[in-house]
This record gives sequence, structure tokens and C-alpha cells, in this order.
Amino acid sequence: EKSDVWGVSMYDGVVGVSKNQDLFTSGQGVRPNNPARLGVIDEPEPRHTHLRRLINKGFTPRMVKLWEKKFREITTETLDAIADKGECDFVEDIAVPLPLLLIAEMIGIRKEDRHRFHEWSDAMIAGDGNLHRPEIIARAGAAFLEYSTYVKEIIEERRREPKDDLVSILVNADDEGILGRFDVASVAGLDSAEHMDNANNELVMMCVLLMVAGNETTRNAISGGMQCLIENPGERDKLLRDPSLLPGACEEIVRWVSPVHSFSRTATARAELRGQRVEEGQQVLMLYPSANRDEDVFADPDRFDVGRRPAHVGFGIGNHFCLRATRARMELRVAFEELLRRFPDMTYAEDGPVLRPSSLVRSCVEMKVRYTPEKCAA
Repeated sequence: EKSDVWGVSMYDGVVGVSKNQDLFTSGQGVRPNNPARLGVIDEPEPRHTHLRRLINKGFTPRMVKLWEKKFREITTETLDAIADKGECDFVEDIAVPLPLLLIAEMIGIRKEDRHRFHEWSDAMIAGDGNLHRPEIIARAGAAFLEYSTYVKEIIEERRREPKDDLVSILVNADDEGILGRFDVASVAGLDSAEHMDNANNELVMMCVLLMVAGNETTRNAISGGMQCLIENPGERDKLLRDPSLLPGACEEIVRWVSPVHSFSRTATARAELRGQRVEEGQQVLMLYPSANRDEDVFADPDRFDVGRRPAHVGFGIGNHFCLRATRARMELRVAFEELLRRFPDMTYAEDGPVLRPSSLVRSCVEMKVRYTPEKCAA
């Protein structure tokens, strides 16, 4: 008897499934055998594209410049805190706070609550693939409820007093009717109060996605990127000699690390993949790390090469190409500009990265490093 889930591991298969939303839809969820909805990421067309356009209002060239300036400040403050110590846990002290603090800034999380933001994100991501672990699912549900309640308060505050942040932009776009226009419930005749609550829920789900997708993936790209540099000192030396190679090196980091492990699609009709028949209703699981090491596409795929400039699928491809790829690239570039400049000799203090099993993301939970400490200013 055939399984209801097929694995797609080759580059051409992942690209083909990703680009054919009519045949392989995200509208029935993007995690295998898990009906939970994630918001924009598992919306079918054309609604998915409409919601992407709404979120993209927060990433105009002006806003991207603002976020880069803010992120460089966050990076400087984060590295200042460990600069004179000579060793630290790279995950907890660097990779976790960098994307977390930027997303918190974008959403409007108060500084005194950012530790809760971290806890909520970790609890929600841990729920994936652990449906058989009721205590983990309970923590994930509680985190979702607490975060949703918190974000709803921010949404209402921004309706009253807009600020220069992403939630204000989303709220303003919603007030212009962009969400309601594509909201099936509102078309069905909800009154204004019901519609407002429905629109708020839509905005909350966007904020959940921004937190989980933006935080976990960049965190693991940064920790995985430092692993690449430590384990390939010759490639790191190339970047130290020629920093102009860094943007391309960041693409190679995403390919080699593949922070997102898998997403699924559901077949809307009978299909064939590499000679195998996929029936309507069956799921196909796209395995990004495998596709990014397909030897038919990448020469010597296990080698980390800062000059490769790969056409990887680490950000996905097609209609569901990562919403925050531009920001992720900026975060990686800025983080490694500063890390290479300030700590060019960073290496493992112990045995290397500690990984936690996850079918959704590469989950690095600890990486002890040491480096030449910076002397404190007199």
C-alpha cells in the first residue's frame, strides 16, 4: 500500500512542484498530515498573491533602508555585549537575538517583553512534527494564544496611533479595504464588527508567520553560516581578503545550510513525478536540503564555496518564493560583515554545533565559540 505522502528530493522535482500551483496546491496546508494553517504561506491563489502584496507594503525601498540601519545597530549592540569575553554560545548570544530583535522592532514588541517573544517563537516551532507529544502541542497552543492576544493589542494601538513600523503599514492597508476585499467571510455578509475581528485575525496570522518564519530561519542561517566559515577557513580567508564576495557567499550559505527543511503540497489531480503516479489528494513533501545538494545541478555539492553564486531553492521558488528573502539577505550580509570584521578568528570552543531534530527547520540550539576578545575602551 502506497503512502499518502511522497518525498521530492531532486532539484527539478522541487522546482516543478513549486511552480505548478494548479496541480500541487498549498491551499490544503504545507505540513504533511497536519491540518493547522499558517496564514499567507498556505493560502491558494489568487488570495495568496493578494496577501503577499499587502505584506510587501512594509518592504518598500525606504522601509528596507530603515530596517538595514536598525539591524546594523542591533548587530553592533549584540556583538558589543560579548566582545570582551573571548567566548560565548553563538546561538544564544548572537544568532538568536539578531533576527529576533529586528522582527520585534518591526512588529512593535515592547523591549521588556522580548524574552517572551523568544519563548513564544520556540514553543510554536517545536509543535511541528510533534503531534504525538501532547505536552509540546499544549505549549505551542498556549504560546499561540498568548502571542495572538499580545499582537491584537498592538494592532488596536496602531489603529489609534500609527507608528513607523510594519504593523502600522498593515493596519493602514487593511483600513483601505485590502484585506476585506478578499475576505470570503466579509463577502458572506458579516457586519462591520465581525469583519473587524476577522481582519484582526488575518493581521495576527501575518504577525505569527513573520515571527516564526523570519526568526527561526534567519537564526539558523546565521549559525549555519558561521559553522561554514569555521569549518572552511580557506573560504573565510577569501572573504577577509575580498569582502565584495560576501553577497554571493550569503547565497552559498543559504544553499549549504538550507534553513528550511521541507514544505508540502497537495495534488489536485492525478500526476506523475519521475515515473511515479501521484493520486489526487496525496501530498508531496519538498526536501530543500536534498535539492540544494543535487549533483546534477551543483558541482561537488557538499563543498562550501564562497564563489559559487548558486541558483538554490533555499528561499523556495515560484509564487511562494520567500516573502522576506530581501530582508534575510540583508541580515546575513550585515551580520557577517560585522562578524568577520570584529572576530575574524572565531572558532569552536567545544565540539561544534548541537542540532535538535526538526522536519521543518534546521534547528541549531547551541554552538560554543571562542575568539580574540576586543579590549574595552578606556
